[in-house]
Amino acid sequence: MIDRLRRLLSRTSPRGADATGDATGSEPAPDAQPGRTLQQLLLQVLQREGHAASLHDEVVVLGNGLQLFTELVDLAELRSGVRTASCIRVHHASLFADGIVEFQHSIGEDTEASLASGFTTWARTDLVALSEAVAAPAEARCMTLQMEFPASATTEAAVRRTVVLGPVAHMNGDAARAAAGDDTEHAFCPCCLFTNSLDALMPLLQRDQRMLGIRLFASRDADGEVAADCRVNGEDFPDGVACLRRYAETWPALGALEFRKQYAVVRLPEPVAPDTAH
Repeated sequence: MIDRLRRLLSRTSPRGADATGDATGSEPAPDAQPGRTLQQLLLQVLQREGHAASLHDEVVVLGNGLQLFTELVDLAELRSGVRTASCIRVHHASLFADGIVEFQHSIGEDTEASLASGFTTWARTDLVALSEAVAAPAEARCMTLQMEFPASATTEAAVRRTVVLGPVAHMNGDAARAAAGDDTEHAFCPCCLFTNSLDALMPLLQRDQRMLGIRLFASRDADGEVAADCRVNGEDFPDGVACLRRYAETWPALGALEFRKQYAVVRLPEPVAPDTAH
């Protein structure tokens, strides 16, 4: 299984890795269509999570118009189990036709279990924000922020942008709250990762008129060492990383690893109606 998936990686990696496997040898039917095999696994995970999803021409299609395609990025054998990295590219015909990319890193007892774990986490976090960003549901699960920007060189009139904040994965959250005690400076809500990155994000939100998917991650280990990750539509965003590192440095010491991870989606700009009350 590992060898077959390594050959799959050489064919499908977005980084264009050179193929080293025996491409002419006879392989079982599932490996003859490696992309479809991954798509079927993603489809199964989404259906298990309660999504109305179907497979059309090797693309997973959701009822809200989202179209999903996944690729294997990396694969490594561990002493016990397998570590995988995959990416899911999300398209919407009218909102982001060029696609938004995000990566899933996971570990499992075997390759399928690891990939399924990454897809499940993505469905419970990133997909929640993406789904509410493209079609606001009657009962929203995500917090939203409204941000207004004046007319500029890129916009002829003032615009409003809505930020949909997905669920937060918070490792050792209970311990962090106990350590903070009455320290309201460490109080954490679904907007904290985003608002603590605003110094870097504000110029981006004003000049980039696309729909944006923003990965926010910050951690602090038992020794107080901090780390962060910030990506916009799958691309590294170093200015955001710097903000998140500074934010993690303010967390109370736990003596254990704490991390917070979130996906935020910024909707397309909307014109702000002029104030006619005066």
